[in-house]
Amino acid sequence: MWLIGLMPDNKIYQAGFLIVFGIAIFIESPVIDLLSTGTTLGTTKKRFEQITRFTLILMTWVTVAHCIVVFTPPIYTFVAETLLGARPEVATAAWYGLAWMPVWSACVGWRRYRQGIMIRAGRTGPISWGTLVRIVAMMISGLALYVSGTMIGLGVIGLSFTIAVFAEALYIHIVSKPVIAELTETDPTNIDNLTLSQLAKFHFPLTASTMLMLTAPVLMTRALNEGPEPIIAMAAWQVSSTVVWLFRTITFALPEAVIALYKPGRERYLGSFCIKVGGGITLTMLAVHAFQFDLYVFRAIFKSEPLVADRAATAFLWCSFLPLLNALMAYYRGVLTSHHITSARLYAIIIALAALAITLTLGLRIGILTVVLAAAALTLSHLVELATLAIAWHRSRHLASPTT
Repeated sequence: MWLIGLMPDNKIYQAGFLIVFGIAIFIESPVIDLLSTGTTLGTTKKRFEQITRFTLILMTWVTVAHCIVVFTPPIYTFVAETLLGARPEVATAAWYGLAWMPVWSACVGWRRYRQGIMIRAGRTGPISWGTLVRIVAMMISGLALYVSGTMIGLGVIGLSFTIAVFAEALYIHIVSKPVIAELTETDPTNIDNLTLSQLAKFHFPLTASTMLMLTAPVLMTRALNEGPEPIIAMAAWQVSSTVVWLFRTITFALPEAVIALYKPGRERYLGSFCIKVGGGITLTMLAVHAFQFDLYVFRAIFKSEPLVADRAATAFLWCSFLPLLNALMAYYRGVLTSHHITSARLYAIIIALAALAITLTLGLRIGILTVVLAAAALTLSHLVELATLAIAWHRSRHLASPTT
């Protein structure tokens, strides 16, 4: 986002990045939950081989899907302008970013799958270094492309993202080899043979949940485009959500931590840990807003226009409770996945999306400021999803025991 701020007419590019992010993440959704699948099922070498084949199939699928959407003009126009409601100049700016990201989703899938195996084995240290590898690769490649002038607009961002995630996937591939070598040949307490249909039965409810969850940005982008001053609203939401995302990422690894550490009787301790993590981040975000550090970031670092920065700060405040809600949802997702009750996550997402759509529709009719509406609707939908997951867990916990 800092590089985008340096570009002329950065408001268009900030709005366009919202389109890039929405489309790329949605296409990526089938491979995102390979992290949970690898963590839960990657217990033996036999299973590793079986899940690897499954992973390669998904990687191929998301790569083909990305190429079809981005490089077929009628499809891209329909997705970016009709579904997401982007103006032509914003959709065009976004295309240059997406055009350099065909293998981005595949690299994410391979990285997350191998990370799942490492989490299962308790080798989480190298994963943090992998994140550093990605950030450094992104910064170096992005600056080099921007300074050299060989790329224009969001093409700089798209290619630097692809280089960064490839570098991290390669690093994780290398550091996970010793962990995989230590896997046992078989586990006498489990059935090692996993067919593709069995893997699909476990993984696809997770994928469906993620795909539905990632329609939330689509709904919000559409709402931002339907309100007044859509480009300003999209730019403000994008720079705000980028910073919010940085805070929230700390909670995204919690489901796999819960899966790896869960045993009957540990529920209270795992739940308490998730609350402390999420609550601490929420309090930090509130402090950041109170001292106007968020406004400083939007104005000085992202180089946003004053109106865009002010609205981004407002959205940041309304999103402050998302980390706490994310952490609590992570706990319930983790314990439900440990019991192989993955369908509950799907039902929770469906109900949450319904709440999101209803809130956005009513808010637009009332005339609520769109960035406030997007943040409030997202927070409410998370609260609804959390309640649904909690009900599902407390109803089903006595019916099953954790299996691997």
